[in-house]
Amino acid sequence: MIVTFCGHRDFQETGDVKGRLTGILATLADSNETLICYTGGYGSFDRFAARCVKEAQKTAENIRNCLVVPYLTVSLQKELKEREGFFDEVIYPALENVPPKYAILRRNEWMAERADLVIGYITHNFGGAAKTWQYAKRKGIPLINLADNTTP
Repeated sequence: MIVTFCGHRDFQETGDVKGRLTGILATLADSNETLICYTGGYGSFDRFAARCVKEAQKTAENIRNCLVVPYLTVSLQKELKEREGFFDEVIYPALENVPPKYAILRRNEWMAERADLVIGYITHNFGGAAKTWQYAKRKGIPLINLADNTTP
């Protein structure tokens, strides 16, 4: 199963949201199937989700923490070297023909298209996370919005 995360870069972490996300990850990891988690690496929610996945790996060996990057740069390579071991895999979709201005949007669509589930933290309808959320919704991909006060 592939889970993609998307959320606003100005996300503020709370214990409640962390508890809900780690609970969802534990439930999904209960199957014998490998749980592949895609994060984009930009913004507060992406970093939060990647940390939660890393934490969930302590109790479930069938979870993979994957960073999906929109472009390859020297600064990214330096950052990855500093964070070596945090991600199980760094994925670069074939986006070399996409103008840099649109690379993040196309990367987000690439992640959503492969997802069996999108978990997000969406509180407003503008910005990249909201566009990704709407894209996944149009594609009929199941969604869990951690900003909702209901537990799935």
